[in-house]
Amino acid sequence: MHKSYFYDLKLEQVSSSIEKKALIPIDKLSERLKDVRAVLGMTQTQLAKRLKVRQSVVSRIEKNLETCSLKTIEKVVRALGCRLMCSIVADVSLKEQIKARAAIVAKNILSRTYSNMAMEKQDPGQKAYDDQLVKIINDLLSKPGAELWEDEE
Repeated sequence: MHKSYFYDLKLEQVSSSIEKKALIPIDKLSERLKDVRAVLGMTQTQLAKRLKVRQSVVSRIEKNLETCSLKTIEKVVRALGCRLMCSIVADVSLKEQIKARAAIVAKNILSRTYSNMAMEKQDPGQKAYDDQLVKIINDLLSKPGAELWEDEE
């Protein structure tokens, strides 16, 4: 009775996650593949037969998925009657990354300029610095390109 309850619960969880196309971190993919295989009631040997490989290969794939190619992972997923769908998720929005990088580059440009001016005993003041910083940032943002990523710290 307990086994059936836990199986039903696991089946519901895995099915629901797959039907919702829920994103999973890459380091959890191996666990997900094992869960799918388990709820299907398929052994490693049976999966290996579908993939035309030895059971030990399936075992290695399930243990070390991060060393597998996407093509291999897709074959395993297909053999489980599923599709592999990938997504790239930004930690910070791409726009925010560009803005932050433009600010860093602008500050680097100004620090070089202002250090030269300091050696020549010319100090335009904080307001001039702030105004120039905003102008350089806006210039960089108007046409962001490779210059944002040169000399990355």
